[in-house]
Amino acid sequence: MSIHATLSPQVQERLEAQKRNSTLVSIILSLLTVALIALLLAFYLLPQIIKTTDMIVMIHPAQIEEEPTPKPKKFNRSVTKPSSSSSSARVLTAMTSSHTAIPVPDVDVTLPSLDFGHGNDFGEGWEAGDGKFGGSGSFGSTHRSSGGLEGIMYDFKKKRNGEDVPYEIANPTEFVERAVRLQKSDFSESSLSRYFRAPQSLFLTHLAIPFSNAESGPSFFGADGDIKPSGWMVHYQGRITVPRSGTYRFSGLGDDYLVLMLKGRMRLAACWSDIQPAIAERWEPTKPTGEWLGPFGNMRLVYGDWVHLREGEVIDIDLAIGERPGGKVGFILHVEEKGVDYRKDSQGRPILPLFATAPISHEEKQRITSEFGSYEIEWENAPVFPVK
Repeated sequence: MSIHATLSPQVQERLEAQKRNSTLVSIILSLLTVALIALLLAFYLLPQIIKTTDMIVMIHPAQIEEEPTPKPKKFNRSVTKPSSSSSSARVLTAMTSSHTAIPVPDVDVTLPSLDFGHGNDFGEGWEAGDGKFGGSGSFGSTHRSSGGLEGIMYDFKKKRNGEDVPYEIANPTEFVERAVRLQKSDFSESSLSRYFRAPQSLFLTHLAIPFSNAESGPSFFGADGDIKPSGWMVHYQGRITVPRSGTYRFSGLGDDYLVLMLKGRMRLAACWSDIQPAIAERWEPTKPTGEWLGPFGNMRLVYGDWVHLREGEVIDIDLAIGERPGGKVGFILHVEEKGVDYRKDSQGRPILPLFATAPISHEEKQRITSEFGSYEIEWENAPVFPVK
């Protein structure tokens, strides 16, 4: 005896609905699977089906007239950047198409820039040197091959990301505290990296900047518009080789800030009088500091420590210059060798050579002589301390 269960109409209707839903879902999933497979095949096969036909160009041979090679021109100190349209180029004209393609490479030609700086506020010739004469004017050369100390400008008024920080220009303490902190760190990279850095590095072979407008300083480092002409410092550093054994000292002036260190030890601080004591701290200059006028108004030359150096010795050097309130700047740095009988000027000041890491060109000597007026500099008996 068998028992048969009979479904109610409601249950029967519910089962039919579930069956329809399952069938619909199966159809949708099947369609999606087919679409996905078709899409994958399209991505895989499409690059092989579609091919780009390159234009085939036949170069018509033409007689190219050789242009005469221009003779090198001697540039004046004030030069301008040549426009790109002045450069000459040979042009080949495509006349007709062919089934044979002749590849023509694309060549990017970079024209050397002759825009070495501005010569307005610093006098004619205040361009960054190009190393051609083995020297550099103003704040340095754009070329490492000049043989100079690498210099970078920093802005005390900004963080390294360019964000402004509180800085009271009229308060000397703002500049002094930052400068002294850097000195105590031996101008370490970690300390310098706190401040905004100008984009252009320069290479200094000698320091002789006449009394000039401070606003032009940042432009030499590609920072005009980014660094205002106050509260900035330029740090030059490298390793120099002693040309001959002897006892040497450095002397000079900085408006507003000049400090020189050898092997991490201060050997000269020659700053504007209002910040000199705070910058120098316990360091004391040597005689005849205060006796002779320098090239910048009433400022008097400062003489540093005597240091015995051996021929061929390689030593670390840090040279920093800076401007505190803006307005005018001026810097000069001499080197003196003990026992050498130097000429004297009309006030009795020994006429000393500039500290130099490369020979100074005749053109650069003329520029300095012209811009420093009656302030004499020794050119003949001048030791050179090459950068290692």
